[in-house]
Amino acid sequence: MIVQSQLEINKQSNIVLNLIKSQNNLEKFHPFCKKNIVIKWDGKNSEDIVIYHSKKKYIRKFYEWNENGYKLEIFEDRKLADITWIVNEFNSKSIIKIKAKLYLPYKYKLINTIIFNIYVKYVLKSYLNSVVKGLKYYLETNKTVSNNQFGKHIWYS
Repeated sequence: MIVQSQLEINKQSNIVLNLIKSQNNLEKFHPFCKKNIVIKWDGKNSEDIVIYHSKKKYIRKFYEWNENGYKLEIFEDRKLADITWIVNEFNSKSIIKIKAKLYLPYKYKLINTIIFNIYVKYVLKSYLNSVVKGLKYYLETNKTVSNNQFGKHIWYS
């Protein structure tokens, strides 16, 4: 069960990569992030905590770090998702892509599939679209994204 979002950014890929690989980066461009606290920042062994405006709190554990981005796992009381951030350059611009592979908690695959296709994929797609819009906004204007800048979100606002 995968959801993804991508967007073109009018900056070279090294600039985008430097931002997304920096400590506390979500506080600059993530419209639902209240706080991004580093536990350990060491490339592929990095860990941090994301606290949302809704008070939800996730731990992110990075397990792959390369020249085009990284991969991480997200945890709450269990593993929720694998997330991939990829940046590619095209004509001195960048394409950012975020891909989320979800692990829904229901015992039966059919229930997971139904809930994903009726509800979760649309809500998650909206969330990812807001995150990439925030990244683009921050990089192109050098202004920090405000809370819910691209609209409220049912899970994280």
